[in-house]
Amino acid sequence: MITTLSAFLLTSFSIAELGDGYGMYVDMFLLAKGWGEKSVVISGIFRGVIDLLLKSIVGDVIDKTHHDRRGFLALAALVIGLSSLMVYFVDGADTSDKILVYIVRSVESIALAFLGPAFAAITLSAFGPELFDTMNVKREIVSHIGSIFSAILSGAIAWIFYPNIEAVFILPITFASSAVFFSRFIAKGDPLMGRGFHLRTEQRDEQNCVIDTHVDELEPEASDYWEVFSDKRIMAMVAADVFHVIAEANVGLIFNSALAGVGSWADDENGSNNNNDDNTNNATDDSDSAIMARSAFPLLAAAGSLAQIVMVIGTWIVGYLTAQGWGRKPFYVAHLSVHPIRVLLILLCMWTNAGKGWLASTELIGGLTGALGIVNVFMRADIVLGSGRFNVVDGYMATIRGIAAVSSQYIGAVILEGQGPFVALSVSFVIAVIPPIIGYLFVPETLGMRQRDFKEEKMEEKFLRAQAKLGIDKGGESQYIEIGSFSSSSKADRATLVQKGGMAIL
Repeated sequence: MITTLSAFLLTSFSIAELGDGYGMYVDMFLLAKGWGEKSVVISGIFRGVIDLLLKSIVGDVIDKTHHDRRGFLALAALVIGLSSLMVYFVDGADTSDKILVYIVRSVESIALAFLGPAFAAITLSAFGPELFDTMNVKREIVSHIGSIFSAILSGAIAWIFYPNIEAVFILPITFASSAVFFSRFIAKGDPLMGRGFHLRTEQRDEQNCVIDTHVDELEPEASDYWEVFSDKRIMAMVAADVFHVIAEANVGLIFNSALAGVGSWADDENGSNNNNDDNTNNATDDSDSAIMARSAFPLLAAAGSLAQIVMVIGTWIVGYLTAQGWGRKPFYVAHLSVHPIRVLLILLCMWTNAGKGWLASTELIGGLTGALGIVNVFMRADIVLGSGRFNVVDGYMATIRGIAAVSSQYIGAVILEGQGPFVALSVSFVIAVIPPIIGYLFVPETLGMRQRDFKEEKMEEKFLRAQAKLGIDKGGESQYIEIGSFSSSSKADRATLVQKGGMAIL
């Protein structure tokens, strides 16, 4: 029998590369087919636009749905896997080829929009708030291990079948099928807990999974959308995320292009940034029409694997330390601070012609961003659990990031083609310095906030504001008394705030 934990981890392993892990190969494949860098970026923008339009809606759907969220996960994985097969129908850079790619990548982005929120809700409903951080750490570690396996396997397949790298795109549908199978064995748990209600688990089964004890109860009332969206802590995190995303515009494309020797870094009269190593010979060993050097695939696989190895180790360390009571904010600020360091190192490697081995090694620094970034989901949960808007908040933040990503990618592509990769990376470095400053100054430590219901916290804030306002109006004397306690589990006690004289303040 497949246990819930085993199914959860195997599903995590299977979907590790469905969240755009093969996007690198798609970009390189299109460049090799004669696409310009701007056209490749535009294909990504189509996906970004769909994300932009759907993320908040999808989060709300996942929150409110009465259907099994495991079905959403399975369907999303299957669509993403099938979308990868589009490369078999792309012959070049004609208009029809571009329309096909744009349409398929847009459909894929719809599925991607459901993948993350569905799995987050499944995790929360199956294991509860008490185990949410622990299970996310396990999920991330297994996902990174899956990414290492996938990077090595895809790199090996691309190298063996070179120049016919289309064989790589069989892997996503294989992993998607595995995710569909194993997700069926994850416990359903408490669906309302999956949207951020019920902060404390009342009963667990023999597998330590949540038993839904609220089946016959009325669904609690969720917080207002604006109340959660306008929370100062959430707004500060959004601001930091926006600049972080803008700073990442085209860094990945430049990095991968430099390693692969394509686009601005092709070994021709226009590409002066390569080391005159043996890549040019390797590029023409098998096919005169191939742009991407065969030796690029081991480099790309090694770069991806290096980042994932760092993420595995870093995620385990961060998970262990936070479980021991370490605060979230130091890791959060460090997460935002790593990216400018990586951009600077990439610039130095390219400027000094340090070689592709040194360039690939910058992924060790890039891996820290992902490892430290796991505290983001911890902090969001700390803030909004109890609101009933857990997934829609995640979607809202992703929507704002999508706006930043879409605009910055296009502007970055124009800068890249017009001014070259050095100018594009220099702009990214300057912007990358802003997020850690925002995080340090405006994002508070959230450790311990999860113990209090979000709605309860907001109710107390309203009371205190009203009390302070009336105190000023009446010459400083408080005109309120509190009956009951906000820490009480009784809604009646929590809400009974009365003004002297009989006027209720709720």
